[in-house]
Amino acid sequence: MQAVPPPPPADLTAEPYPFLDLVVTLLAFLAVILAAWLAARWLMRRMYGPGAGTGGRLRVVERVPLEPRRTLFLVEAGEKLLLLGSTDHEIRVLGEFTHEQLPAPATPERRSFLDALRSVGKDKR
Repeated sequence: MQAVPPPPPADLTAEPYPFLDLVVTLLAFLAVILAAWLAARWLMRRMYGPGAGTGGRLRVVERVPLEPRRTLFLVEAGEKLLLLGSTDHEIRVLGEFTHEQLPAPATPERRSFLDALRSVGKDKR
């Protein structure tokens, strides 16, 4: 039997810049990934953003989880504030208030991170 001759060596001069092709492919892949991310972000804002799908008459003001399957919601419906209790099986109105009966909570004082660090250092002295 005759020995099979080895294949000829690969011609590296066929593609003068193989690295450039790899970079272009990588950039195209990254562009597709970025476009998909931007489209998903836009779609999520469109579907689930503030006021999405509503005429602006309903708004969840506050949500307080009590347990994994029980939650309190404060919902603004027109001029009324409704306190709703939610479980796995039902949503029940627990109370109805006006804006005068239930004033907005006081907002806490906002400090910069540097001020907070300085106050911690003063407490230890």
